[in-house]
Amino acid sequence: MEKQKIFKRCAFIAVVVIIITIALTIMLKYEVEGEQSLPYSLEKILMVSTVDGDFTDDSEHIWNINVTEINDLYMYISPSKETDETIKQVTIENFNLDKKPEKGNVKIYRPTADLDNLYTYSEQDYLNGKIVYTGDKVDDMKTLEIANNGGMLGFRLALEDLGTYISNEDTEIIYDGRLLQNLGVSLEEIKLQLSFDIIIETNSNVSYKGSLKMDMPTDEIIEKGSSQIEITDFSDVIFKRI
Repeated sequence: MEKQKIFKRCAFIAVVVIIITIALTIMLKYEVEGEQSLPYSLEKILMVSTVDGDFTDDSEHIWNINVTEINDLYMYISPSKETDETIKQVTIENFNLDKKPEKGNVKIYRPTADLDNLYTYSEQDYLNGKIVYTGDKVDDMKTLEIANNGGMLGFRLALEDLGTYISNEDTEIIYDGRLLQNLGVSLEEIKLQLSFDIIIETNSNVSYKGSLKMDMPTDEIIEKGSSQIEITDFSDVIFKRI
């Protein structure tokens, strides 16, 4: 009788150990691989890098330009499977500079105008905040709306106060990466890495969060004046329910 009790206890302990092992394995797999059946996922990111400047009226010089390097990110979200769910909102937050540039001041801006001049009225810096796009019928970056069946959203990272270009010799100035050459600013001095989280919330109030890292600007900005890259490989981005 005593042996039967011991056997039952051992069997019970073995079952508990197996259950715990299976649970831990599932949890570990989820931590490593994340959500495997997302209703919506990140399809691609288009990053456009260029240079702009603020012209100052100067009676002594023809050109007096405060130079800014710009990186515009356009993020495309699409359904990853046939789903009845729609996008309630998408949040971009937890902006962090993992690698700071040697020159300039980093600012994060949201779109405020039409597509041909998206950031005309941008003033608030979102580096320590978040940008929230609400799901609607169609994309409208100006009002921070994304199509609720998948669409585009974005933001701008600006590297301001890189220097002031003053000249009485140039007859014409092109506002692009060549301004960096005029200032003697190298690509290495403005390289940075930005990390941030993107949270996709559906109409069923389920949210999925992934973390991204972006190296900026594009490598060809100085030589070409402006350039862009398209990113479609997100195999290292893990989305989890929160």
